[in-house]
Amino acid sequence: MNIESKTSFARSTGSNPNRDDDNSGERSVSGNNKPKPQFKDECFRKMDLMIEFTNLRNPNHCPSGVYVMPSADNFHTWFGVLFVHKGYYKNGVFKFKLDIPSDYPERPPAVKFIFNLINNNDGLFHPLVDPNTGSFSLSQQFKDWTPHKYYIFHVLHYIKKSFKKGVLDNLLEKHCPNKKAFTTYHNEIRTFGVLAKQCADLSITNTVLYDNNIEANPIQFSILPEEKLDELKTFINPSSSSSSERERPNYSSHRTYSTSTSSISDPLS
Repeated sequence: MNIESKTSFARSTGSNPNRDDDNSGERSVSGNNKPKPQFKDECFRKMDLMIEFTNLRNPNHCPSGVYVMPSADNFHTWFGVLFVHKGYYKNGVFKFKLDIPSDYPERPPAVKFIFNLINNNDGLFHPLVDPNTGSFSLSQQFKDWTPHKYYIFHVLHYIKKSFKKGVLDNLLEKHCPNKKAFTTYHNEIRTFGVLAKQCADLSITNTVLYDNNIEANPIQFSILPEEKLDELKTFINPSSSSSSERERPNYSSHRTYSTSTSSISDPLS
């Protein structure tokens, strides 16, 4: 066993690799071995995850048009939203969830699109999205997931790229849980374009976009009057007004994405 694998084993088990007897803990009055605390490894993992989330502020980490926030109930569950600006899914706003395993980064996060709110039988029509569960396949891009080589921001970049022609053209059928979407893309591209556009259009309908029934999801959408929307756009992009005139909008933030009733767009576009 090399040093690297030995260290990894020690972290995952909480044991000391240089000791012969891993069960020789403190003894209680009755003579039974006390279980060793596993808190240290868990704390380090959680700290690493918090640092990784903070680093998403780096423009090179979180891709443009993708926003993620941890769940209010569980830091190992992150909710996200993807704004698609080009391609077959243009103008789509797709919500998703990341379930991060407790032993991350030993194992990759599981990605699931929240497509069940879209009122059709097939859900999100995409080759990599399971039509029954919404699970997003990472197997082609990360077939050999390597801890400390791949991170969550790599997954986020792949999610965004998967809606572009470059990735769709090179998908292999064995990695695509939605076989119908895969074959339609390669054999009936016009039909695929129509179905993809339908998904994009459905994703920004009021019943889907403003359905905030998942209380743990901190990313919520709400409707703003046009004047408030213009005020918010001016605050985000002050190029149209001088810095002396720039003032914070007169309403509080509830970590929501607010949109007008007439248009849906990436708030930072």
